[in-house]
Amino acid sequence: MGNCVTNRTKISTNLDKPQKQYIHQAFIRQTLTNPESRNQLLLFEDNFNEIFDDIPYLGQYAYWFLLGLQNNELKGIEYQTILQFSEIFILGNSQNEMLTLPNRVSLIIAIITLFGNLNIQNALKEFSSMQITYLLTSKCLQVFISMMIRKSNINELPIKSFVDAIFSKLDVNIPILQFVKFIDTFMPSLEEIIEDYYYDKFLGEQKLFHSPQLNNPSHILNQEWLALMYLCFMHKDTSKLELLYSNVLNDNSFELLTNLLIHQSSSYLFIIQCEHAARKYIFGAYTNFEWKDDALPNGSKEDCIFQLFPQFRVYRTKNDKFTRSQYVYLNSKNEELAKGIGFGGELAKEFRIFINSDLQNVQCKNHDKTYEPGELMPFKQGKITLMEVWTIQQIQGTTQFKDLIQQKMEDQIEFEEFEIPQIRLDEDISSYRSGEHSQLNQSINELKQKDSCDWEGSSQNGFEEEIIIKNDGYEEVKKNEKEFEIVELNDSNNKTSINIQNQVIVNNNQFEFEEVAINTTDKMESSALQVVYNVKSGKFGDASQDDNWNGDNSDWKGDTSSSSKPKEMLISQDLKIINENLQDQTNTEL
Repeated sequence: MGNCVTNRTKISTNLDKPQKQYIHQAFIRQTLTNPESRNQLLLFEDNFNEIFDDIPYLGQYAYWFLLGLQNNELKGIEYQTILQFSEIFILGNSQNEMLTLPNRVSLIIAIITLFGNLNIQNALKEFSSMQITYLLTSKCLQVFISMMIRKSNINELPIKSFVDAIFSKLDVNIPILQFVKFIDTFMPSLEEIIEDYYYDKFLGEQKLFHSPQLNNPSHILNQEWLALMYLCFMHKDTSKLELLYSNVLNDNSFELLTNLLIHQSSSYLFIIQCEHAARKYIFGAYTNFEWKDDALPNGSKEDCIFQLFPQFRVYRTKNDKFTRSQYVYLNSKNEELAKGIGFGGELAKEFRIFINSDLQNVQCKNHDKTYEPGELMPFKQGKITLMEVWTIQQIQGTTQFKDLIQQKMEDQIEFEEFEIPQIRLDEDISSYRSGEHSQLNQSINELKQKDSCDWEGSSQNGFEEEIIIKNDGYEEVKKNEKEFEIVELNDSNNKTSINIQNQVIVNNNQFEFEEVAINTTDKMESSALQVVYNVKSGKFGDASQDDNWNGDNSDWKGDTSSSSKPKEMLISQDLKIINENLQDQTNTEL
């Protein structure tokens, strides 16, 4: 029985009404993708596979997670369940008693780790005490990277390197909340990326986040490595990386590299690969400060050094106030000090990483006075097989994802004075699934007739598009640029209003006229011009000069003559013309 519904209580969320409307419109749009979904107003597994088309297995996981959360005999996902699901993506958390999770990352982890669980509701209650395995951790990282670069078939080497670093000193599984905290701490941009992915895939918004791109081929990096580095330490506005130097292309020229570094004003990414005993080690440094060839400590506290392979580790600055930190060092001129490029250490010595001026050898240490301790490679000196230096370009003047999304939501959902026939949020959606939704069958033409503004937003009756007129009353909607506004006509004390008549065709093909008061300024005299709409000629005019107007709506049919009168105005003109006429008649500045 496809139209069967279960009795259930309405789910409460912290979403406001515009947010609910936005989600509801997206839900209805998603149901239109196949007949079964459209007929029953439910989302099935095929719907989720289409929504998450670049990560199909995530669509499958999400469907079975929501089906278990819904916990009824339906095989499709209801709107109320989607609403509960969406709350975490939009607000960043949920206090719902059935889905209490701290952030978006934890929701994705729950969807992945609970796949195949037959009792999702009970499992969620025990979520905080659960542990996560190596394989599930790898799957979570795979999903996070796929969300960022928008593809499912990704290179697994960066994922393995990252997860190996997490489990390197553990013989057991990790408490799941500890993993959530770890991701939240070391990947601060991931929350917004997940949010953007949801808006892109489910709500149909244009992507606001664009994964940084490598603008040149690399012998070391790929999009997966870049995604991990972006999530862990790169600036959130990073847009693209340009290859500045490569030892394969530039023949180990230290002079060339020095000139390139000091004449560029951007962030830099150094990537070094060494090989030892048939094993390779990849590490490097990320800098944000202008370089100087002065053999002095330079750089900033936002700099870091890292190991990419065999394990992904990031070592940030210590910010020790008793040490003059040496984030970066460059010397090609001073013969008394070491020539080369250095990272870490103090006062031109004790470098954590030092690249000799021949650009063929590198020395590394496991600790120094500038950066956090940790291994870069298991030996102190190595021969450089590959080295690349990248400039990092950033998008200037970017805005927080959530601010842009909120603005889009406000632009999308305006407080209109007519209501599109959709399922109301305060009604039980089950009544519509059983076929009791006659409003959904109303045609677009009927909507156009009800609304005084046409479908493209321009005015049919001469009003500016900001003003929307209802048949059953006249409520204030918006002020236009001339400070006119729609008000109700039942205010008998309104002495500065002008009645404008609008044509409405009723069932008996007779004409009626809608009266709309337009407020002007307090300076307007009480004997202001009364403007009416002439049905026959299709023009606005002065009521006092129209012989067919008797002051009553019931029998005035408009001027039947073809001659135009001095005070008549074409209906195609907007309120600006009416303003000018009012000024002439009243000698008043509007």
